[in-house]
Amino acid sequence: MMKAMTSSTNPLPAAAAAFLLGFASASPASPAAIDRAVTKGLKVLAQGTRDYEDHRSCFTCHHQTLPMLAQATAREHGFTIDQQLFDQQARLTHAGFKNRHDKLLAGMGIGGQSMTVAYALWALHLADWKPDKTTDAMTAYLIKTQRKDGGFQTNEQRPPLQDSPFTSATIAAYYLDEFVNESRRKEADAAIASARDKLIRSEPSRQEDLNARLWGLHLLNAGKDAIKAARRAVLDAQRPDGGWGQLPDMASDSYATGQALWILQETGLKVSSPAYQKGVAYLLKTQREDGSWFIKTRAHPIQTHFESGFPHGKDQFISICGTSWSVAALAAGAQSK
Repeated sequence: MMKAMTSSTNPLPAAAAAFLLGFASASPASPAAIDRAVTKGLKVLAQGTRDYEDHRSCFTCHHQTLPMLAQATAREHGFTIDQQLFDQQARLTHAGFKNRHDKLLAGMGIGGQSMTVAYALWALHLADWKPDKTTDAMTAYLIKTQRKDGGFQTNEQRPPLQDSPFTSATIAAYYLDEFVNESRRKEADAAIASARDKLIRSEPSRQEDLNARLWGLHLLNAGKDAIKAARRAVLDAQRPDGGWGQLPDMASDSYATGQALWILQETGLKVSSPAYQKGVAYLLKTQREDGSWFIKTRAHPIQTHFESGFPHGKDQFISICGTSWSVAALAAGAQSK
C-alpha cells in the first residue's frame, strides 16, 4: 500500500495516517481461523450446489464456475473437497453445450451469449477438461460473436456477474486461447489481441472492472507497466474496513473483496502483504455462522427462483458467488497443508 508521507511541511491528516498505519501493522490471520472459515465455506457451497441438477439442467456461472473456483483453489492449498461434486459440476457444464454445436458454430441461440460460453470454458479449464468437439464449437462461437471494438457481450440486467465488459473480455479471450483448435489459431490470436487492446484503452467504472482489468492484463501479457498500474488501481480502492465495494456508493462486501483478493494474488501480490491481510480480516469478520457470506442481489430476475439449499432466499445466487470468491481468496492466503 501507499507509504505515509514524512515531510513536516505536508503532514497527512490524522484519519489518513491512522488508516495507513493500520495497513502497515496488519498481522496475518491465524492459520486455524482461515482453516475453519474455508472448511465451513466449502461445506455450505456443497450444500447449495449438490442438488442443482434436480432443479435445472443448464450451465450457470453462479452454481458451477465460481463454486468450482473455490473448490479448485482450496484443493490446491491442501483442503479436502468433495471431488465427486466437483467432477459432477464439470460434466454438467460440458453437457450444457454438448448438443448445441450447430448453434455455437452459427454464433447464435445461447442464453447469456459470449459471457455464458466464456464462463463455461473457465469452469472446464478448472477441471482440466481436454479440448474436444464441444470446446471447439464454443471457441468458434466466441470468435464469431466478438464485437468490432474487441469486447464481448455483457448483460446489464445481471450485475455484477455479467455486466462488466472487462470480465467478458478477460475470460473470453483467455479461455479462447486455452481451448482453441489450431485450425482457428490465426483467428483466435487476432481476437485475443483485440480484446487486450480493449482492456488497455477502456476506463473502468466499477470494482469488477478494476479487478478484471488487472487479471486480464496479466493473463494476456499486456506488459509490466500496464499491470502495475492496474494493480495500483485495485489496491487504491480498498476501504478502511479492509474490504472492497461493488460500486463507489456501496458498502464493502464479500463479492468485491474476495474477487479483488483472489485476483491480486493471482497477479503477483504476496498474500503476506498488509493489504491482503486486511482483506482476509474483513472476510473472516463478515462470514456468517453457517459458513456463507450474504450479498444483496442487484439483478433483475430472468429465471424462476428455486431453493438450491444455500442460505439467503432470493439473494442466494449472488451470495453463492460472494461465498465462492471469499473461500477462494481465503484458501489462497492459507498456508498449504
